[in-house]
Amino acid sequence: MSAVESWTSKVQAHHDQPIRTQNESSWSAGDFREPIVSDFRADPHRTDDLVLDRIRRDVGGHMTVIDVGGGAGRFALPLALHCKHVTVVEPSESMIEALREEAAAVGVENLSIVQGLWGEADVDRADLVLCAHVVYGLTEIEPFVRKLESSARGMVVILAFADSPLSQLSPLWEHVHGEKRIDMPALPELMEVLWEMGIYPDLEMLEETVPVGAENRDKALEMLRHFLFVKPDTDQDRRLQNVMEELLVETPAGLVVRGARPRRQGLVFWRRE
Repeated sequence: MSAVESWTSKVQAHHDQPIRTQNESSWSAGDFREPIVSDFRADPHRTDDLVLDRIRRDVGGHMTVIDVGGGAGRFALPLALHCKHVTVVEPSESMIEALREEAAAVGVENLSIVQGLWGEADVDRADLVLCAHVVYGLTEIEPFVRKLESSARGMVVILAFADSPLSQLSPLWEHVHGEKRIDMPALPELMEVLWEMGIYPDLEMLEETVPVGAENRDKALEMLRHFLFVKPDTDQDRRLQNVMEELLVETPAGLVVRGARPRRQGLVFWRRE
């Protein structure tokens, strides 16, 4: 099996598992990202974000940027304050609403928003194309990356975790749903895909970060119900609350899953030939 086929197979298996779980429990959240919009907001003027500082090193004041899956503007807004223009491509209505609010609040006008999936988006080429923490759940990874590349006049930058997002919740999934969770592919698999595509990027591993947890048990329960597709007052909910007592531990960063490892992420980048 090729690297691309292996990626697609793993992503499809990951998607099939929660779809089956949601169908069995009649669980639905509408816009899945709406409850977590706040996690994708950050002060555009912040000076303590090492990842942003690293990305900004490749963005000059004369440059244009496309931020693919830019969410509420965590990177797009500070980059817009630093460069000529940023175009954000984002499918979530709730994220776009938050992005517009944040842009208005800080007076950012050199920003365009294209609502929709990257594969369907009609955008002009830019000097740099950024894609931060988006690729994990893509079944069609090769055309997605090819479009990133064809849309860049200069550099393509992909930010990805070494372990897929929410993989730290896998022990809870197994207790709640009675089966091992299938995690999405992440940075190691991405590198294999790129090499197979004939792309040989630079990889810069960034400083590890401590997992950020919930501020209290009620917030943790709300968050875990959302990500584990659990409805209140069900057998799954009772199992969840029982296992929370066993697996969640208090840390300076909040309640986190016992044994959760520090998060490592890599900056994958290459220039178009």
